[in-house]
Amino acid sequence: MVKIALFALVALVVIVVLRQYHPEYALLVAVTAGGILLVFLALEFASPIFTLIKMLEEYGSPQTLTGYILKALGICIITRFSADLCTDFGQTSLATKVEMAGKITLLLLSIPILQSILEVGLSLL
Repeated sequence: MVKIALFALVALVVIVVLRQYHPEYALLVAVTAGGILLVFLALEFASPIFTLIKMLEEYGSPQTLTGYILKALGICIITRFSADLCTDFGQTSLATKVEMAGKITLLLLSIPILQSILEVGLSLL
C-alpha cells in the first residue's frame, strides 16, 4: 500500500507542474497514472477478491449472482475514476453525467438480481 501512496504522490507532483506549463500533457499523465494505480490496486486486492468469490460459491450463491456482484463493483470503480478525472480537469457537468450513466447502468444490472429475489420470495409463499 505504501507503493501506491508514493506513486500517487509522485504523479500528483508531476501533474501539478505539468498543469502550469503544458495542461494537455497533464491530462495524459493523470489518465495514465490513474490507470497504473488501478492496476496496482487490482494486484493488491486480487487475493481477497478471489477469496470472496470462493466464499460466495461455497455458500450456494449462484455463479450468475457472483458475476453480477463483480460487474457492479467494476462499474462503480470505473464510474468513480472517470467522474473524478472529469472533476479534476474542471468538467463538473461531464462528471455529473458520467455518474448518472453509472447509476443507470447499475440499475439495469440489478434487474435480474431483483427478479431472482422475487422468484425466491414467491416460492416461499
